[in-house]
Amino acid sequence: MADSNAYFADPGRIQAGVRQVDAISSLAQEMVRDFVSAVNLTRDWPGQDDEFAREVKPQEKSERESVTDTGQAVTDAIVGVANGTHSNLQNILGTQNGVLDAIHESAANGPGRH
Repeated sequence: MADSNAYFADPGRIQAGVRQVDAISSLAQEMVRDFVSAVNLTRDWPGQDDEFAREVKPQEKSERESVTDTGQAVTDAIVGVANGTHSNLQNILGTQNGVLDAIHESAANGPGRH
């Protein structure tokens, strides 16, 4: 039976996961930039100042901004996951290194060599 106080982490696998999430966040950021560039090319399609343009443009602008904001929020969330996971990885590595240093120091001092 496993000890409920046991602590295990695989930094290599966590780092691989961080790299994958970083790649996903880069792709998401690129997708948002591409979307904004593409949709901005269509914003004059309803016209400029005729009745149709005055009727349609406010809704079009609102929808364009809403979609852009949503895409940016999703991208920010992905970046946040990557940053949080990276911080956790640094914490894990620090903990593991501290424990290993303490073990090596204890072994070097040996019994009764305090």
